[in-house]
This record gives sequence, C-alpha cells and structure tokens, in this order.
Amino acid sequence: MKRDAHGIKAKGRFAFILFVFMIAMSVLMTRVVYLKIVHGAEYEAEAKKQQINRYDVEIAANRGSILDRNEQVLAVSTAVFNVALDPLQLADEKKTEEQERTLTTLCEYFPELNYSDLKYHITLDPTTGEINSPNHWKYLVKGIEREVKEKLEAENLKGVYFEQTSRRSYPLKSLACHLIGFVRGGASWGLEGYYADEMTGTPGRSFILYQGADRVTYQEYPAQDGSTIVTTLDYTIQQYAEEVVQETMKEWPSQNVAAMVMNPNTGEIYAMAAADKFDLNDPSNPLALEADAEFKERWEAMTTQEQSDYLNKMWRNFCVSDTYEPGSIYKPITVAAALEVGLIDMNDTFTCNGTIHVAGVDIRCANRSGHNTIDVTEILAQSCNPGVVQIAEKLGAETFYKYQKEFGFGQDTGIDLPGEPGADAWSRVMHPLSAIGPSELATMSFGQTFNCSTIQMATAFSALINGGNLVRPYVVAQIKDSTGTVIKEHGTEIVRKVISRETSDTLRSALKATVDHGTGKKIQIPGYSIGCKTGTGEQGSRTRDDLWTMTHMAYFPAENPQYLVFTVIHIPDEYQDGVQSTGPMTKKLMENIIKYKNLEPTESEDAAPLKSGQTVTMPEYIGSSAYQATLDLDAQGLNYKIVGTGNQITNQVPKVGTDVEIGSEVILYVEKSEEEIGTVKVPNVVGKSYDAAVKELTDLEFEVVFEGEEGGNVVSQSPKHGLSVEPGSEVTIKLEKAEKPEEGKTE
Repeated sequence: MKRDAHGIKAKGRFAFILFVFMIAMSVLMTRVVYLKIVHGAEYEAEAKKQQINRYDVEIAANRGSILDRNEQVLAVSTAVFNVALDPLQLADEKKTEEQERTLTTLCEYFPELNYSDLKYHITLDPTTGEINSPNHWKYLVKGIEREVKEKLEAENLKGVYFEQTSRRSYPLKSLACHLIGFVRGGASWGLEGYYADEMTGTPGRSFILYQGADRVTYQEYPAQDGSTIVTTLDYTIQQYAEEVVQETMKEWPSQNVAAMVMNPNTGEIYAMAAADKFDLNDPSNPLALEADAEFKERWEAMTTQEQSDYLNKMWRNFCVSDTYEPGSIYKPITVAAALEVGLIDMNDTFTCNGTIHVAGVDIRCANRSGHNTIDVTEILAQSCNPGVVQIAEKLGAETFYKYQKEFGFGQDTGIDLPGEPGADAWSRVMHPLSAIGPSELATMSFGQTFNCSTIQMATAFSALINGGNLVRPYVVAQIKDSTGTVIKEHGTEIVRKVISRETSDTLRSALKATVDHGTGKKIQIPGYSIGCKTGTGEQGSRTRDDLWTMTHMAYFPAENPQYLVFTVIHIPDEYQDGVQSTGPMTKKLMENIIKYKNLEPTESEDAAPLKSGQTVTMPEYIGSSAYQATLDLDAQGLNYKIVGTGNQITNQVPKVGTDVEIGSEVILYVEKSEEEIGTVKVPNVVGKSYDAAVKELTDLEFEVVFEGEEGGNVVSQSPKHGLSVEPGSEVTIKLEKAEKPEEGKTE
C-alpha cells in the first residue's frame, strides 16, 4: 500500500500542539491550586477592597393630583427625600475632620439625631476590627422637604446621600373625604383606589456604584409621574353640601346625614357629602378625638377590632355603599311606569278614604280623613299612599318589576367609585318577581320593603326629569398625563332609554305642584321654579317605630333642570314624628347654589334674584350686649352663633368693617360680666316638640310661656339661645302644629 507523506506530517504537528496545550493547562491548574491554598485569604481580602458594590435605589414617582372641575387641588403628591449615610466612605481614620463635620452638621439640621449613635456606625469594632455598620447605605431621616435637601447638599458633606420619594397630601383636609379617599397598606378608598393605576406613575432607578472607599459613580433613570384626574366636583358646591350636612347632624344626631348635587342631564357629580368626616391626611384618627373628651375616653377603651370597625364605617361612602328603604320619593317611578304603558294619564282620578285594604292589611294615608277624589298630580303633590297603591294595582307585578329594573334598581349604577353593593347584596334587599304578591306590590309602590342607595335613587330620578334617559353617574371628567396632555375624557353615557320624553316632560311639570302647594312647599324660593318629591321611609324591623329615613329630591330650574339636589337624614337618634325634615338643608343648599351661580329667577320678572353680591358691612359688637347684638343681626338678615357663656361680647368673626353676604353666620364670643355671675345660658329648643322643649327649659328652672297650639313644635323662642339670663326668667316659645307625614310613613 502506498502512504501519503504529506498526511503523516500533518498528524504529527497536531499531536505536538495537543501535547503542549496539555502541559500548559497542567501548569495553570497547579498555579491556581497553589494560590488558593497558600495565598487564598490574602487575595480574597484584597479583592474585597477592590470589589464594586452596586446599589439599585428606586426613585418614587409622584402620584397624580386630584383636581376639582375648576382645577382646585384636592390631592397632590410632592417630592420629598430620605437622608442616608455611607459608613464605609466615612470610616477611614484619616478623615477625622470630615467625619466630625459630617456628623455635627447632620445633628444641627436634624435635632432628633444623636451624635453618639451616628459615630457608632463608623466606629471600628475592637473585637473584629471592622466598622459597626459595614455597608454603604444607612437611612437617617425620611421625608425631608426639597429646600432642606438643597441646603444640606450645599454643605458638601462626605458620605451623605439622598433618596427621592413622594408624599401624598390633602390641602383641604376633610373636604370630600369619602369621595376622594386614600390608599393605606393594601386597601384603598374613593377615587384614590378606583383610579390608582392611572395615578401611580412609573418609578425611576438610581444605580449607585461603589469602587473602593472613594470612587462613587451614579446612573439615574428619572421617574415618570402619574396622571392627574380632573373631577366633576365643584369645590364651592361641595363646601355648601358639607355645611348643611354638619349643621343638620348637629341639630338632629343620626346614624348619618348626606347631601348630593348632580347634573341630571349628564350624570356629573357636583357634590357628595356625608356626616362622618375625617382628615384625609390622618384618616386613622377620628376628628372627635381632639374635640370631644368623652369620645376620646370611649375610643381608648375600644379593642383594636372595635376601632377598626369604627374606622371602616367612618371611611365608607354612605351615598354609594349604604342602602335604605326610600319611601315616597319612589312614587314618581310607579307613576312613570303607568303613564308610559298608557294605563293612566295625569287627569285620572282615584278615591282616597284615608285607608286602603290590601291582602288583609290596612295601608293608611297621611291625611287620616282621606283626600276623597284625587288626581295623579295631587297624588304626588300630597304624597297619597292609597292613590299610588291603586296605580300599582293597575300596573301589575310584572310591569312594575320591569320598570323597577329599567330605572336601575337592584343593580349597581356603574359610577366610577368603589363600594357599590354588588349583585349579591342587591339580591338580598330586593324582591324577585316571583315574590311580589298583592301586599308587596302595594308597599313597593310607595318605596317600602326594598332598598336602594343614594346614588341609585338620584340616577333613577334623573331619568324621570331629563327626557327619559338613564345616564351613568360619573366623578372624573378628564385624565391628564404628567405633561398636562388630556389622554382620556369622560362624558355623558346613556345606559338606556327608560321612558319617553313626553312622559318625562309630564312628570317634571307635575312635580312642581309638590313645591307649589304639596309636601315640599317649605323649600319654595320666591321667583325660582323648583320641582320636588319628599319621602319618609320606615327602616328595618316593623316592630319598632323609631327607625326612619327622611329625604328630599329637588331639581331646578323645573322647566330645564340643571341641578338635582338630594338630601338624607338616615335614622335620627331621637325620631320625632313630623319634626325632623331635610327641607331646611335642601332649601339652604339650593339658595347657596343659586347665589354662587348667579342664577336669575325663572318664574317672575318682578322677583328679586338671589345674588351673592347682597352684602352688609359688619358693625362693631365687641363690648356690647349679646342680646342687643342678636337683635341687630336678625334685622340685617345675618345668622349667628354664640361661643361661651355670658352676655358680654369679647370678640367677633368676621371683624368690624368686613362685607359679608346676607344669610352668613357671625360668631360672637362672649363671657360673663361681674353683674352676670350666677346667670344661666338659654338652650336652643327651636324645632323640638312642646313636651321636649318644656322639659329642657324647666329642668334649667326657666318659666315657660307658649304661644300657639300646645301639641305643636317650637318655631321660635325669646330670649334666643346662647344668651345668659337670670335663673327663673321667662322663655317664650312659639308653637306651630307639625305636618304629619304619611302613615306607613312615607311623605
């Protein structure tokens, strides 16, 4: 066989190269093992000195702001900074001057820091020979303002660094607290929770590289701030709503008092207020802790679970989450259904003898003697139970149930707020069609034996008066990114057509009669066209006679409603038949809106408009008698509140010379003069029953003189409350007979 000499030579060269490689690898491995065994500890220590330490620090994004419709800030996040110390940088014993300057300056800026504690972090442990805090990042102070951070930066301190974070604040404290809400831990409330994704933003990163003791480099990616939400709320109207709620709650302590204002055509919420206010900056501490020593004592005696339950109830948005039997404000829904299907018209008449018998049950009218023959308009105006029961009988259970669902009852509204009850909850407080017998149909016709929420009732009522469209209520109008560019807009969303425009127009006009001469006549405002329905609904167990919810649903201008005002007194502590009413708060809220918006009268060209420009100049009351001052304030159309005990005025708010709007409240601070020692302060008995007023006054040893019918309620008193008089003085009370709400207790 003949061999190839060239191939033999190639194989020889490859074998040689492989041999050399194996020898080299053997030598290298031997060296590695030698270094590891003989000099391992030495080299490891040196490597540690030279190693690169990399810290990944998050830069918090500012949460997007929450604004009202006029861009008043309701919630805002600002950049704040955490101060950190680098002990490894500062520990070098050769840098004692720099150490001293850094630690001393930090203690000057932040008195809460202790010099000895700071020194400990950079001191060597005598046992180990290493510093006590062997790391590059030790937090010292958190949440300092930017201006403090910049001043400290200018000091150019060795080993001091700053981490950007964010702080949420609510400049108006408790205003719209239930609606705005807050985020705490893993839970959230209100808009803060519902729009959390949009407002959260994207954090930035700061990569801090440490090489050795002195070399520090940074690499930073800025945070992207969250989007701002612009709400439909009107800050001024919200204030008005909260004022009437708090005033009513003070006069009639209740489980809750609430007020809502919305645009019935668009679904925009202008205001939403409830009584259980809290400071959004400190939501875990009820406001009563500072103002009420008795409450503070009860609070401190509560268990952790009891406090938690209390807070959760306080944070709940009553207008969205809580339900109750609506009472007579539901009656127009029943009438609307019958009108829509052609079973009645507004001229149809019904007979009311004061009582109607349904399935063995007597349902009575507020007018015990009955209304005799009454048409549909007057059924609504006088809130006649037997009349609306007869209309429901014409409808039948199936059609009644259909329209109840069409108007949105038994289901969430879809408002952009958390906390609506949900399908399971609605199923427990609503009758299914199969359970609606003759007695259920009768009681449901005037708003009893089923529940609704405040937002749900307002949404349904809006459809009655806006042309028949069920619109979805909403709170956020726009979402803007961090540059101010609008990225999303919310507008009117028509869920469905419920009734025809003709039916809506008929009801809108008819409900004016409730204000003109019916159960809502006390909310009349001369020159202004208003529609209304009132309600008093029995709650819970029918074995009790003190669980009631009073409501007013009013709208104006009646011909073209732009504002729907819904007020609620939910289960007053001391219910008195015919005494508590949401009428005064409804009227005051409407008057304030009219003046704020400078709305012109719609009913009479001669009517004087309610204008915010109607003012009086505050006189000087300091040093004068409170009695004379209150007479003067009454004459000028100003309300007042007396703080203290006595008749000598020591201070006044507003101060002398200030122009104040007619109807505004003046605060008079009083104390007793020497000649007044031993006098007694006159209590406020206006609005109370004769018996309750007499008891309170006689307990204080006043002589009581009354004018009017003995069984009535107090409408005025003299001397006025807050004044101090001699013990045994006469107090004159004027009484008027209270209007009885409907039996069954609806209005």
